[in-house]
Amino acid sequence: MKHYFNRILLFTTIISFTLLTNSCSNDEEINDATHANNQKIIYKGEEINSFSYSDLKLMKSQLEKSNIEVSNVDLNVKSENSIQSKEAIDNNPCVVALKVTCKTPHPDRSGRYIDASGVLLVPKKNLLTDLKNYRIIIATPPTYTYNNLAPSIAFKKVSLIDGNNELNYLYFWTLQAQSGFAVLIPDYPGFGDSYGQCFHPYLDSKAMVNSTIDLLKSAESTLSANGYRYKKELMITGYSLGGYVAASLARKIETDLSNKYTVKLLFTGGTPCNLKQIADIVRHSNYTQHTFFLSYGLWGYKKNAYPQIKITDYLKPPYDTQSLTYFNGTYVYVNEFFPHNPADIYTEKFIKYLDTDPDLAIMNSILDENSVKPWKNKCRFIMIHGVSDVSVYYQNAKDFANQQNQYGGNVTFYNTVGDHIVAVEGYYLKASQYLKLYE
Repeated sequence: MKHYFNRILLFTTIISFTLLTNSCSNDEEINDATHANNQKIIYKGEEINSFSYSDLKLMKSQLEKSNIEVSNVDLNVKSENSIQSKEAIDNNPCVVALKVTCKTPHPDRSGRYIDASGVLLVPKKNLLTDLKNYRIIIATPPTYTYNNLAPSIAFKKVSLIDGNNELNYLYFWTLQAQSGFAVLIPDYPGFGDSYGQCFHPYLDSKAMVNSTIDLLKSAESTLSANGYRYKKELMITGYSLGGYVAASLARKIETDLSNKYTVKLLFTGGTPCNLKQIADIVRHSNYTQHTFFLSYGLWGYKKNAYPQIKITDYLKPPYDTQSLTYFNGTYVYVNEFFPHNPADIYTEKFIKYLDTDPDLAIMNSILDENSVKPWKNKCRFIMIHGVSDVSVYYQNAKDFANQQNQYGGNVTFYNTVGDHIVAVEGYYLKASQYLKLYE
């Protein structure tokens, strides 16, 4: 028996050493999280929830009911302990949600700081997790207006029974963590720990990119402190607002030479790119599916980096005052407060004279400053967009992809059926296909 045990121990040691050596010798070198001054961050994160195989099966079932592709996720996991019952196996924690936090610049660019927060999803620690190098996925969320939908809060309060479609994004990426990724989902500024410290800087690329990078540093530190190894090249993805933040983040990483990060894959869906073009389409439309998007952006600019703009130049009464309340973090479905005809919300001045009225010239500059600009991307870049999207318009994304390719970049662009809501199914389908290629 003793010789048998020694053989097993020797075999395990050899396998472990081989895996460890191979993992360190390839081009996916391991990073240590550091501040700009090269002093290491020490932060272990706060475990706010854990999910068993039974939980994940419920998540998968909910996603399937929503026509979201998750067939790539295998939940038929067998226990290493053959005497465990099926019930015991199903109830074993297999994904852990860790809250990550940091300080990040206030979106008003005053030099003050706010408390940023987010969630890091990782597989439960075991022998295999000690040996694996994890690909970090930064999965930036779609638009939300309800503070309890901030990932770090939602994962504390998540109810798998309700089948809430608003949580599908979190469910999908939890399943991907079980499949072998480390997934960072940031709370946007103005939500989570920064709720009440600032107004959400909606469609302000600088503020949301900076906070995401700061949270990434904290996530790296959390991984290292908890004994997880990770690859240096990131996967960045998002849908709708998440696609906007993801593209802006990848562009920042690839064009800022002082940045230490590299991107392996950028995958976006329903992505707002040229904000001026979107505003022009909205102004000249009789119908838009999510009319509140542009209003949200106006308030985000006014309350943060661009206090000089006059809301009354853009929003009609009562929206020039009353709509601010809708964005205070206590409403889930803000769109129901806005009519679908932009002419009922926006002033004639904004609709007719944005390009000619000197009082409105600042808005053109703001929209241009915060648009995603073409760049020569080094990463693989995939875009997908619904052909019937009348919220974040199809032509806006298609034009950007063409400009990116003309600029010397390289984008693979996919059409998918549906409007801004239905097209998310196509986003998840393509995401499932590409995930396996980049694990």
